[in-house]
Amino acid sequence: MSVPTHEAEPILVVRNLSIDIPKADGITRLVDDVSFDVRPGEVFGIVGESGSGKSITMQAVLGLLSSPLKITSGSIKLRGRELTDLSFEEMRKIRGKVMSIVFQDPMTTLNPVLRIGAQIGEAVRLHNPSMSKQDVNRRVLDLLSLVGIPNPERRARQFPNEFSGGMRQRVVIAIAMANEPDLLIADEPTTALDVTIQAQVMAVLAEIRQRTGAAMVLITHDLGLVAETADRMAVMYGGRMMETSPARTMFEAPAHPYTAGLIESLPRIDRSVSQLYSIPGFVPDLANRPSGCVFHPRCAMSNGRAPCREQQPPLREVGEERLSACHFPEEVAAWQAEQERLIAVPDGSVQPPAAGASSILKVEALEKEFKVGSAFFGKGERMKALRGISFDLKQGKTLGLVGESGCGKSTLARVLLRLLDASGGNVFLNGEPFLELKGSRLRERRRDLQVVFQDPYSSLDPRMTVHEVIAEPLRIQGKYDAARIDQLLEHVGLTPEAGKRRPPEFSGGQKQRIAIARALALNPDVLILDEAVSALDVSIQAQVINLLKTLQAELGLTYVFISHDLSVVRHISDEVAVMYLGRIVEHGPVRRVFEHPAHPYTQALLSAIPQRGHAGTATERIILTGDLPNPMSPPSGCAFRTRCFRAVDECARVEPELAPRTAPGHLSACLFAGEHGPEAYARQRQPEETDA
Repeated sequence: MSVPTHEAEPILVVRNLSIDIPKADGITRLVDDVSFDVRPGEVFGIVGESGSGKSITMQAVLGLLSSPLKITSGSIKLRGRELTDLSFEEMRKIRGKVMSIVFQDPMTTLNPVLRIGAQIGEAVRLHNPSMSKQDVNRRVLDLLSLVGIPNPERRARQFPNEFSGGMRQRVVIAIAMANEPDLLIADEPTTALDVTIQAQVMAVLAEIRQRTGAAMVLITHDLGLVAETADRMAVMYGGRMMETSPARTMFEAPAHPYTAGLIESLPRIDRSVSQLYSIPGFVPDLANRPSGCVFHPRCAMSNGRAPCREQQPPLREVGEERLSACHFPEEVAAWQAEQERLIAVPDGSVQPPAAGASSILKVEALEKEFKVGSAFFGKGERMKALRGISFDLKQGKTLGLVGESGCGKSTLARVLLRLLDASGGNVFLNGEPFLELKGSRLRERRRDLQVVFQDPYSSLDPRMTVHEVIAEPLRIQGKYDAARIDQLLEHVGLTPEAGKRRPPEFSGGQKQRIAIARALALNPDVLILDEAVSALDVSIQAQVINLLKTLQAELGLTYVFISHDLSVVRHISDEVAVMYLGRIVEHGPVRRVFEHPAHPYTQALLSAIPQRGHAGTATERIILTGDLPNPMSPPSGCAFRTRCFRAVDECARVEPELAPRTAPGHLSACLFAGEHGPEAYARQRQPEETDA
């Protein structure tokens, strides 16, 4: 394989790496002949679907492969030193010193019973045994300051559960950077974080790398994130490298159909499409690796051509610093252009809502309070989780609910489902006061409102067959019909034979299809989709989103779509409501809100979305400081003012009502909505103050 040269000597050189795992029926190759370089100071991104070999490759680099995984061939050199020959003890001296890693979930990385300062200090002492206790403590405080954690002296004495998700990830970064390593490996470092916190964490990583000069390998399934962050990137599939290239070049002109398919599967906030491109099929079982090109069974360009079926394409040069493992890379551009043409929606083709559409779900001034703790002679404190939530959802439409973790989205879903009792307000389902129903009438009406949860693994009973899983709600209602279950499986793109198998035998995307089939069993009017696609790879996510839109068109379904992924919300929703600290702060038609956001919180959310068009460029964005305020003691006036880049003294005195401030039907709760700044507001207030 030919690898492009570069003036700077690479920090990491991986050549012809292969990793096998023994099985009862032979050897399975999980990583096959992988080669790449990481240069000083650069960000090298590795993307691909689950099971493509990304994380296993970097575990091999770190010397963390667990038995029975084994490197069978190849070389890994760090600063010219061969790592594959080193013992575990020798690798321990390198990990955390010359190279380190930031894992996906900070709660599994941090020890919940040790103080934050002790955990960072341990990383310092391990590689600096002669350092005094005072010097270690000073280094811990310096690291906490470096990653942007305020009050480091106090924070160092706290435990991980006292930190927010974003702050915990900052602590993990501080541990990883404790000894200023040359190479930082970030394995899905922001997957579990909100988009605003993700932007903060990536800004911290960029600042630290700039100070220390460290190179970074970024492993992620978020193509938008890698587009904005990486200098160069590689795409993996079936344990092989499909393409390597400068990031900007790859997103502008991919040279492999798998790369192009991933890019076209991405929902985007800057365009409307009739449907997302969806790579057909699923990631192959590597124990039964396809002949020829490992991607050819799913490749729309292959068309059964003999070279694709019979010959494994080498990773070869197709341009300056560009490699592709495709027999026909010159055809990719034309194929991608045709896909974009097929799914494009012409400007002005979006139809306005039909007049007179019936109201399916109407929410009026919904409130939810929780009792927190208890006083010795009192009733304890009360936390307002939902405050004055109102909306009117028409039949066949989708309302997107967005906002950071803790804003009240999932609480709202649980109140709508009657899994939690409301503290005030009304909910009308098909015109009937849903919150007032009891007994048999409530059980009867529950079938009109169903839910699809985020994690299909925990939603489906692994002991039951798929047929039994879908049949359960029908049996409860006394309406079991075997033919109905076969029909539901067909609706979600599965065969009746799938009903004989159990959930663990299916992929994540197939499990989510089964969960959707179960939710549809009782012919509901409304589906609440709570992060229903967030756990899926981008290509499988596109399949499920297309399925949801098809079902909505065919069955007249109405959706409440809860997500932290604003790009997905932009694609699937008709209206969007933005929530902050239990309150809707902006609500309107999705296109209007995304193209002309009126509230500064919405503007910050949209600004934080990584976009493929920004590959390799530093783009200006709004980075919110801090985390959500404590809902037990929310700020006076506008709850967002403590993080708002437009806040003035008046914001602390006035809580703006949700009202149409910039356009009819576009509601916002901000004194300076849209383009109105503090000066305009001051001018509006001046006559009143003079008269008073």
